[in-house]
Amino acid sequence: MLSDEEFAKAAKKYSLGAYLRRRPVTAMSISLSELETQCRAFEKVEPRDSIYRVSTFLVREWWGDPAKLVDALSVLLLIWNGAFYRYGSFSEEALETCLRANEKVLNGFRAREISSFDAADETNTEKLFLSLSQALRRTVDNVESPVSAGKALHLLAPIFFPLWDQYIAPGYGCPYSGELASVAYIAFSRKIQTIAAQLGVELANDGGTRKQWLSNKSLLKRIDEYNYMTFTIPAMKGKARARTALRSPAGVLGLNDLPDN
Repeated sequence: MLSDEEFAKAAKKYSLGAYLRRRPVTAMSISLSELETQCRAFEKVEPRDSIYRVSTFLVREWWGDPAKLVDALSVLLLIWNGAFYRYGSFSEEALETCLRANEKVLNGFRAREISSFDAADETNTEKLFLSLSQALRRTVDNVESPVSAGKALHLLAPIFFPLWDQYIAPGYGCPYSGELASVAYIAFSRKIQTIAAQLGVELANDGGTRKQWLSNKSLLKRIDEYNYMTFTIPAMKGKARARTALRSPAGVLGLNDLPDN
C-alpha cells in the first residue's frame, strides 16, 4: 500500500499538468476540404455506418433506463472493439451499476457541446472515464480498454465527448500507453475542442452543399471519420502487411497470431 508521500508523488506525476509538460499541446488543424475528403472516403468504406446508427438510436430511445442502455452500448462496443473482447466480454451488471451511479453527471454532459468543455469539467470527466473503464474491463482477466471507455463516453454524450482509439490518440500527441488513460483522454478532448471550434467557424461561413452534407452528422462524428481514415486505416493496413511478411509459411507462430489489444 502506498504511503501518503508516495501517493502524493504519484498523483503529481500522473496529473494533467505533468502529462502536458511531458507532451506539450501542439497546434493542430483540419481544413474543411480535408474533412470532407476523408469523410467521403469513410462513407465509401462504411456507406450506412449501421452499427453507430443503431447504437445511437437505442441510446436515445432508452435514455433514463440504465438496464436497457447496457444493451445499446453493447451493440457498438462488442463489434467496434471486437478485437479486444474476443477473449471475453465485460460484466453487464457492472456496466449497469456504473450507469446508475453516474446518471446525474451523464445527464448534465449529454445535452452539452464540446465547445463548453472547461477546466471545471475535468474532474468529472476523469471520474467517468475511470468508472466506465473499470465497468467495461474483460471479466476473464480484468484488462481494461481505454478505447471502450472513450467510445462509451461518446455514445452517452455524442456532442460532448470525442471518440478515439489506439491509433488516433498518439496521432494527436496524446498516447495513453504508459500514462493514465483518463488524463490522456482529457488532453485529447482539449485538442478536439480546438479543432471543432475552428471547423465550426468554417462550416458557418461555408455557403455550399458541402456544409449541408457534412452537417448530416454531428461535428464530433465527422471528426472521428476523418481520424479513422487518417490514422486508423493506415495503421491497420501497416500491421496487416507486417503480419503477412512475418507469418511463417510452415505455420509457426507469427505476428498474425498475436492478440490485438
